[in-house]
Amino acid sequence: MPRFAANLTMLWPDLDVYDRFRAAAEAGFRRVEILFVHALDPARVEKSLQDLGLELVLFDPAPGDWARGERGLLSVPGREQEFVATVRDAVAAARRFGTRLLNALAGVPPAGVLRAQAERTAIANLRAAVPLAEQAGVTLLVEAINSIDMPGYFADTVERAAALVEGAGSPSVRLQLDQYHVGMAGADARAALRRYASLVAHVQIADVPGRNQPGTGTQPIRELLRDLDQSGYRGSVGLEYRPRGTMEDALAWLPRAERG
Repeated sequence: MPRFAANLTMLWPDLDVYDRFRAAAEAGFRRVEILFVHALDPARVEKSLQDLGLELVLFDPAPGDWARGERGLLSVPGREQEFVATVRDAVAAARRFGTRLLNALAGVPPAGVLRAQAERTAIANLRAAVPLAEQAGVTLLVEAINSIDMPGYFADTVERAAALVEGAGSPSVRLQLDQYHVGMAGADARAALRRYASLVAHVQIADVPGRNQPGTGTQPIRELLRDLDQSGYRGSVGLEYRPRGTMEDALAWLPRAERG
């Protein structure tokens, strides 16, 4: 089985976010991921990771003004300097925490921005950020997010996300394959893995519909995990789902011995 990472943005929702680090460790996880670490106290995060022996494998650079509907800056014309600044800040945090993967959200281009313009902007932004990533030894990721959950999101299919990765033309830019978003878009995550295996550096899972734990919906998640093994995948699989029932229920599908 692949290595798993507990997503601290979604799992243990009844706990304070800082208490979720300990909950993950007590549940048998050695790896965690989170969306926006920039919103947390870096000293508390660093201490939690060190005290509990956890690895923070992934987080997202600041996405712009989330409260105003911004969902990332990668594909937003006119915000190029701000995007690079968010990557620079994220790289500094990654150095501190020992994180190797940064998920650069593609964002929702403003009304009137043509798709071709947004794509050129995204690729140029990735290329501008590559030297920062290379210097720090981190990898920038591009993730497809379905347009049902996030209307207007630029990289709303795996094909569009992969096109940005390929356009960047650097091994420091890779694909984050989120099986839930692929399924919500009506596509096949197993087929996407077969097509883009050479680009995939991180995987996330959740069942469809509902975005709950595996076994609550229709997705062939166990089959996907076997595919990852057979493909030689060496990255982590993030458990980015909303618990249905108790946390014990939400983790019952994954034996404790396979979480570490």
